[in-house]
Amino acid sequence: MIKDILGNEGYIDGIFMIKQATEAVSNSGSHYLALTLQDVSGTIDAKKWSIDPGDLEIAIAGSLIRVQGMSSMYRGHPQLKINELDAVDESQVDLSKYIPVAPVPMDEMKKTLNDYIEMIQDKELHDLTKQVLTDHYNAYTTYPAAVTVHHAYVGGLLFHSLSICSQAIKVQEQYTYLSLDYLIAGSLLHDIGKTKELSAAKAPNYTSEGNLLGHISIGAMIVYEAGIKMNIDKEKLDVLVHMILAHHGEYEFGSPKLPATAEAYVLHSLDDLDAKLECLRLAYDKTLEGDFTGKIVWMENSNFYKPKKLN
Repeated sequence: MIKDILGNEGYIDGIFMIKQATEAVSNSGSHYLALTLQDVSGTIDAKKWSIDPGDLEIAIAGSLIRVQGMSSMYRGHPQLKINELDAVDESQVDLSKYIPVAPVPMDEMKKTLNDYIEMIQDKELHDLTKQVLTDHYNAYTTYPAAVTVHHAYVGGLLFHSLSICSQAIKVQEQYTYLSLDYLIAGSLLHDIGKTKELSAAKAPNYTSEGNLLGHISIGAMIVYEAGIKMNIDKEKLDVLVHMILAHHGEYEFGSPKLPATAEAYVLHSLDDLDAKLECLRLAYDKTLEGDFTGKIVWMENSNFYKPKKLN
């Protein structure tokens, strides 16, 4: 398992799933394979410094490969140098060992989702939220929240949305002037556009629609069109759609609008916090205690120290 490679150097002969695969060019001009490998225990960077015939047909995101090579540490982080790679017949292995899933069982998350929907007291917001989620239920409950950045595992979109909703409920308990109904509806629907932006639950890519429009615009259209069809009160619909449009918080991060309601500001803040802490968790998973992580692009390109566990 990848978690067992952390801190260990030596010969590796194992089966992994390819999360990302890129044909890259070294400083000397030679072509090599840069891979991110995964199993349920984590991910690891790997490189094959020479590309043999057939390698590019095998090294495809979502495929299983058998890797023979050497593990080593580079600036405190584990990596694999691949000597040989071979295709693996998926029918001969237990895929559950290689496809990361949300840390909470799916049945439990689905129950929590229903519980949160039923907490919405305003009938129009309740019915709109329930209808939109029902229309996109399979993708919403199985898709990742991103291809690589955060919550990039089966069920990640649902887990991320429930995490934000849980935090929003706690925030409203402290700041009671906030609307709990808008916070719940906005939390659950803010990333609904990812059900169209991404292509699949396993090893997803961006769809043409996703590349052209982006999940924020797609999500706003999904909710707005559903609201018009259901004849939802105009102000309620505008306020909810605004939360989707503003949840990235700043123009430079792809947000069409800046938060202009208290609930939109809370949603943006919690979305940002949840995504960044997940990025940090992933970096910590690849970092030994007492070392710094590599630079985390989504956190101001900073290195974070992983303290040793307290007694």
